[in-house]
Amino acid sequence: MTIGKRIKELRTEADLLQSELGKAVAVSSQVISNIERGYTKPSTELVNRCAKYFGVPADYLLGRTTEKYSTTEQKEAPALSAKIKDRMDQLQLNPSDLITKSEIPEDSFEDIMTGTVIPGIDVAGRLSKALDTSIDYLVGNSEYSCVIASEDEQDIILRYRQLSKKGKRIFLGMMEKMEEEKTE
Repeated sequence: MTIGKRIKELRTEADLLQSELGKAVAVSSQVISNIERGYTKPSTELVNRCAKYFGVPADYLLGRTTEKYSTTEQKEAPALSAKIKDRMDQLQLNPSDLITKSEIPEDSFEDIMTGTVIPGIDVAGRLSKALDTSIDYLVGNSEYSCVIASEDEQDIILRYRQLSKKGKRIFLGMMEKMEEEKTE
């Protein structure tokens, strides 16, 4: 499903006109219409505003997850460049490695890191992929930098959430034991 189709689906579920959604996210109804029909790709900023308005992760709108609900509460969004730098540190990537991996021109990368440019959807997508994270993490909608990579991982997370506090402690103990056995 495309970004436009997901936005249209959420808009119709909320029983909103294109003009009402446009007003809520500070664009014209024509922009909403063009996005829904696939004529226009929304900016990262607009995707983030739509996601916030509907209470869904930006990655849901982008088709990178099927989960409509964030795993965390919305918090004050940290600067995009700070999130990129944090993730680069976690992965031990230097700027030139990230530029090469994401195929973003060096001057564009520098503009993003100084905060003078907000990247479009395509660039944000390439950055999140190169950093092995979600756009939601980069824009501050999620505090978790990991992306769920498979249905198996999602099943594990969903089952973990259903466990009692004691069950969670037992599960984590089993995971630690498996990790110890792996290193032996």
